[in-house]
Amino acid sequence: MTTIDAPLRDSLAHSPLSDDAPQLRPTVAEAVSRRARLLLPLAAAAAGIGAAVALAPANGLAMTASIVGAGALTAIAANWSTCGMSVAGVVAAPKQPGRKGSSTPARRLGWHALGSVLTGAPTGALIGGIGMLVGGFLNIGIALGIWALVAALYGLHELGMLRMPTPMRRRQLPRRLRRTMEPWKVSFLFGMMIGPGFVIFIRSSAYYLLVLGLMLAGNPLLGAALFTLVSLGRCLPSLAAIVHTRAGGTMPGFLSAMCLVDRRVQAITGAGLVGLAAFAAVAIIN
Repeated sequence: MTTIDAPLRDSLAHSPLSDDAPQLRPTVAEAVSRRARLLLPLAAAAAGIGAAVALAPANGLAMTASIVGAGALTAIAANWSTCGMSVAGVVAAPKQPGRKGSSTPARRLGWHALGSVLTGAPTGALIGGIGMLVGGFLNIGIALGIWALVAALYGLHELGMLRMPTPMRRRQLPRRLRRTMEPWKVSFLFGMMIGPGFVIFIRSSAYYLLVLGLMLAGNPLLGAALFTLVSLGRCLPSLAAIVHTRAGGTMPGFLSAMCLVDRRVQAITGAGLVGLAAFAAVAIIN
């Protein structure tokens, strides 16, 4: 049993914290042992190589499969990110006394999902469309090789083994809007901000691989579908929070616990990117 299992259990029921406690969210090196961070990518790479050898996909199919994998990892990683927790705090938390408007957490979650899909799906389609216009200038094998290299580097970045650039717009929904707007409108607006991904924190490196892959593949329909998947994936923490609080747990306890889970998910995501990189690289030469 690791040293953070006890705090993880205890944090499921604590009351609101009077002071900020940044130590609740450890680094990936603190949350996941070095041995695990070495074994996870090795196991994922072996699985990726095995899949590529067994399936022997053409380069085009391998690119599509890799992008779908990056989209799935993005949806998973977005679940338990700090961004996902911020959404849960807005959508799933009980309505504060005195706030105008009437709503339930479930309805707010529905509005949030709608807003996220409304902006996320067109963004994915646009990225794929741009790629369709310019993608003909690059051989698919070369494009897949570039994607594999970048995926491996960012996978190691997620595992804390090297540092890669992570450009993003570091902002959240303004607090003024949270205090003045009706809760369902806040949830809907937050969803619209998160949907495209570019106007808010980008928590997982898998998102960069998703965007790069869609640009290289040039498939608007695939882009719309995967961005919809990611939008819905970001709703899962809020759904889990609603279930948890209805079962008698506290919202602050849920958020604190998920800050610990976040780093473990990050390590799994990094290993997943390494596995996808291995799959794509072997598909090129197989």
